[in-house]
Amino acid sequence: MKASVTLIKGNEIGIETDYRDALPVNMFAVEKQILGAEGYMLQYDGLETFTTGEGTDRAGVYNDRFQKHYRLSGTQLIEIAIDGTTSNIGTILGSSQARLESFYSFNTQGIIADGRFYLCDATNEFWEVTDSALGEPIDGVWIDGYYFMTDGEYIFHTDIDDESSIDPLKFATAEFMPDESKGLSKSQDNKVMVWGRYTLEYFVNVATENFAFSRISTRAQKIGIVATHAKCEAQGVFYILGGRKDEVVSAHQVVLGTTESIATREVDKIISQYSEPELSDVRIESRTAKNTTFILFHLPNETLCYNKTVAQKFGLSVAWSQLKSVGYNYRAINGIFDARNAFWIYGDKEYTNIGKLDDITCTHYGKLVAWELYSPFLNLANFSIDEISIDTIPGHSTFTDGTVALSFTYNGVTYGTEVWLAYGEPGKYSHQFIARRLGYVSNWVGIKLRGISKTKMAFALMEVTYS
Repeated sequence: MKASVTLIKGNEIGIETDYRDALPVNMFAVEKQILGAEGYMLQYDGLETFTTGEGTDRAGVYNDRFQKHYRLSGTQLIEIAIDGTTSNIGTILGSSQARLESFYSFNTQGIIADGRFYLCDATNEFWEVTDSALGEPIDGVWIDGYYFMTDGEYIFHTDIDDESSIDPLKFATAEFMPDESKGLSKSQDNKVMVWGRYTLEYFVNVATENFAFSRISTRAQKIGIVATHAKCEAQGVFYILGGRKDEVVSAHQVVLGTTESIATREVDKIISQYSEPELSDVRIESRTAKNTTFILFHLPNETLCYNKTVAQKFGLSVAWSQLKSVGYNYRAINGIFDARNAFWIYGDKEYTNIGKLDDITCTHYGKLVAWELYSPFLNLANFSIDEISIDTIPGHSTFTDGTVALSFTYNGVTYGTEVWLAYGEPGKYSHQFIARRLGYVSNWVGIKLRGISKTKMAFALMEVTYS
């Protein structure tokens, strides 16, 4: 007898006596009908060195107006040329995440970092705005000729004719609920979105004297974010980590006045490990490439990857995976698409690396990274597993180290002795991935695949033959 088994979603058992999802590690589902399956699993792109920065990464932007790539690397604002050459522009003290993206005008690039506001023009002249009315901004957007900012309590903007001037009369507050303002975004229809901890309010430019914007009272929503950078936009949809008052922190999408949870029970369990103060440095970012949209949730000790494209096709339960680097949470952060090179460039959470995503490799700066896949639990009580075969794509790698470890669990917690199998060698396109005579199952069984090699791998439908 044969059973067809998907590798898109696996199972395990947690210490809290609960069935849990075993999320793929450094693998993601691709929506494509192939060899009888509706999708297959592919290793996440590797990271190759593009250049070297001045410290850990704090923000990045490709400024379309200036056609320049700016990045806050350690305490240095740098420009990265098309060939990777870096130029230091100015010093910005601090170590926390900054705001560069969606924060530039026709004349300047704005930077908000550690409660300070800086500007840089097209010639890379750099200065700090020291207006006495500024306060300590935490986030901002550029809209309708204004730099619009918040300091956590007030919202305010620069003068229309002077980007370095803030009038003390041009201040307001978000008033739907008395929660603090956590951050700002700009909507698809050119409204300022003021994110509170439990609320979302919209402001539109009405060109009034003093504070130029007016609150749209009928558009307010009862949902907010847990941290300033716990939000991002992809294709007109906003993805956040936060929630409503008296709810636990979770992952949501916000679009057209509606909100929807995108977290699975497993994802909520992972998020619930952290208190709100521990989530204060959460960062969310998006990447769309090859008709697939990823939303990366950078938690303190995990990086969760939400595959929006797969979620729309197969549902939330198979849309999540984890990204990891060697000995550390996933290192890449603040990805931007550099239009001059037509590839994605990322900073580093821990080191000075500035890397580019490479779909040919699966290593991180030359270092091997492990991947893991899990099957659902299979009820094969009193049967013997005669053979396991998996459709793969062998022969295309230039490396000879492609091996995969296969193991079983009978309790959902611990796995037995691993069987090592060859994924394939360069040029051997007809290699079959098969394991035989794998033993008797007294009750149910789960299957784990893992590997660590330079060879990039893909796995489609798995068939288990038993008797």
